[in-house]
Amino acid sequence: MMREAMGRTIRRLTLALALGGALGLMACDDEPLAPGADADGGAGGVGGEGGGGGEGGAGGGEAQQELSRAAGRMTIEQLARSIPVVTDGLNWTEDFGQGPVDMLQVLAPTLGAPDYLRVTEENLEPTLIIAKFLQDASQRICLRWVARDQSLAAADRSLVTHADWQSTDEALVRENLRRLQLRFYARHVAAADDPALDPLYQLFVDASTTAPAERAARDGWLAVCIAMMTDPEFVLY
Repeated sequence: MMREAMGRTIRRLTLALALGGALGLMACDDEPLAPGADADGGAGGVGGEGGGGGEGGAGGGEAQQELSRAAGRMTIEQLARSIPVVTDGLNWTEDFGQGPVDMLQVLAPTLGAPDYLRVTEENLEPTLIIAKFLQDASQRICLRWVARDQSLAAADRSLVTHADWQSTDEALVRENLRRLQLRFYARHVAAADDPALDPLYQLFVDASTTAPAERAARDGWLAVCIAMMTDPEFVLY
């Protein structure tokens, strides 16, 4: 429940950030509850399995259903493997004059990956630095993904698969958004008119209608790509 509430809050922010980030590019913890010390339940406590709670307490089975763990995130290694799978081979690289550099490897210590000398366990709490990393990574990766996708035949694309890449037809856009839900989050959305797709479709519309006609679809899919890659669901579990 905590993860869902946090995810909804951050998701609204990331949709706005994705549109702002795309337009900018165009211009250039609660812990789990510990078991009770008294398995039989004390005053106001929780009853053990098969036992009733003490005065003011509740049965153990019902209470266990209310427990929830804190949200965690994928490790840097998991992210390094996941991003190329989602983007069909693209990852975050930068060239500082000596050839492409894998930025995940460069930033891994900053992002909490263990070096097994001073740090032996990775901190998997969601942090602002991870959110900043995903924002930077998504802008670089999505620009390359959109550019590559536009140059390919429909059968070879991984971002937009309908025949006319430049189309902004609502039915085609929503069907492609439905497919991207499965690609990014392994979530099956049964129908293209599902209300769950409304925020992303509105983002596509906002980005595409503020762009020149020849760049409408490009800007719309760029904004969608950034939003989906920076969504908490992409990195949290």
